Amino acid sequence: MSLPDLATLGMPEGAAAIYLALLDHHTATTAELADRTGRTVEAAARLLDWLRAHGLILRANVLAQAGDQDAGWTAADPDRALHGLVLKHEEALLHIRTALPGLQDRFRRSRNTDDVGGVIERLDSWEDVGNRYHQLLRDARGEVLMWDTAPYVVGETGPAEQAALDRGVRFRQLCDPRDLSAEVKAERGAIRGLRARIHPDLPFRGAIADHTAAVITMDHESQNTRALLVRPSPLLDGLLMLFETCWSRAVPVAGDTDGLTEDEGEVLTLLAAGLKDDVIARQLAITTRTVRRRVQTLLTALQAKSRFHAGVEATRRGWV
Repeated sequence: MSLPDLATLGMPEGAAAIYLALLDHHTATTAELADRTGRTVEAAARLLDWLRAHGLILRANVLAQAGDQDAGWTAADPDRALHGLVLKHEEALLHIRTALPGLQDRFRRSRNTDDVGGVIERLDSWEDVGNRYHQLLRDARGEVLMWDTAPYVVGETGPAEQAALDRGVRFRQLCDPRDLSAEVKAERGAIRGLRARIHPDLPFRGAIADHTAAVITMDHESQNTRALLVRPSPLLDGLLMLFETCWSRAVPVAGDTDGLTEDEGEVLTLLAAGLKDDVIARQLAITTRTVRRRVQTLLTALQAKSRFHAGVEATRRGWV
């Protein structure tokens, strides 16, 4: 057993080293133990008193007088002595674990006096929002549902998200098409364990983990400073219904648009997401006239009579 393992039982610094020295040498005096562990005789004596008070060591000579530093010490049977100490700490830890809900209630009450029955917790700083979001990801075991809006970050997956993916957590992500570049779409489409879809006009950023808790932003800043933490409740059920409704109407970030050019495929994806021509033009940095020309090409390719019909036919073919 290593020294840190014994230290977790509440031993003062240095006591574990003395105890292990006694286990190795059967009996030893205070002076010998001080020498073997690099401590003064006075310091060793204080540690020996602690070990004796907790039943871990005994006097080798039961008739030795108190304070007799020449009298030897011996270790008590670890199977009994340490077992008893472990049980005491387990009882203390159980008591703390039992008290956690009450401590959490006190924490919430001190910060949010307007919480509704503990269902909603207001987050009023960037640090609080970030901490709660990362806690959500750390606790996730099954699935995380996400709303994501601009500004989008290009690059490696964040460490919290990657850790969740590595645990086998599944992600479904709704993306607002505004400022959603081809690079970001390609990146999201390549992440294993992530399914991403496009839906116009998402109302907020947010995430729901395992249908048990959600963090929903209350501003549109690039670094959100206000959000709500929502716990199991009808409100959380409503957020789940909202996500699933949006998901059913969204289109995949990347689809197999066989026979279309890349530019036409981009227009088709945004068209199927419900965006108007002027919004598509701004998104793709092209003119509205170019968008209309490409839409007409798509209607012809899909043998569709309307934009709605084009979306239905593209979905049937698996193009979006």
